[in-house]
Amino acid sequence: MYLKKFIYVNWGNIPALEFDFGPINLLSGGNGSGKTTAADAIQTIMTAAHDNAFTYNPGQDESTQRGRSKTVRTLASYVLGCDDGSYARPDGAVGYLAAYFAPTQGESALPFTALIGVTASLDKAGTVAQARQNDLQFFILPDTQLHLDDLVQEEGQTKQVVRLEQLRKKLQHKLGDQLVEKYDTKRQYLRRFYGALKGLNDSVSERE
Repeated sequence: MYLKKFIYVNWGNIPALEFDFGPINLLSGGNGSGKTTAADAIQTIMTAAHDNAFTYNPGQDESTQRGRSKTVRTLASYVLGCDDGSYARPDGAVGYLAAYFAPTQGESALPFTALIGVTASLDKAGTVAQARQNDLQFFILPDTQLHLDDLVQEEGQTKQVVRLEQLRKKLQHKLGDQLVEKYDTKRQYLRRFYGALKGLNDSVSERE
């Protein structure tokens, strides 16, 4: 299996887009251009941001901001577009990450899309505003390539991100119930995700 396409919606400073991957990919740019943000999205799909598997890097560059307190990146802060303590989406947001994996030549496994949806809001009760995660949902879509317009839809003359509580029903309406697998915990998602990567129609064991 290889990562063929990635979809970002409300993730850090990256605009809503589909990104096509090739056999070899290079991320380049200056400090603050979004390299780590893009890579963290891929890591999130691969690890579900599980505490025992992956930890986000601090949100500030040590070489230019030495001595200042660092803003630790989280799922919620990424969805709210946190940048050095300020938020691009302070009124709350839903964010999506989706990765489409395709079999390599000679592999018989089915392609699939892994999808993570997060809702977040800004808690302003304390002296420092904090990004709070409200809901987190995981999906595996066998034999399916998701597209950006499945997650961001036109309403009149504007584009609106699909509400997380409506997503499952929308996907089932388009794909059918059999192709929409929803998982409630990070462990359930990761077991099924790595099963799909191995070409299985089931999850790998907890130990694996």
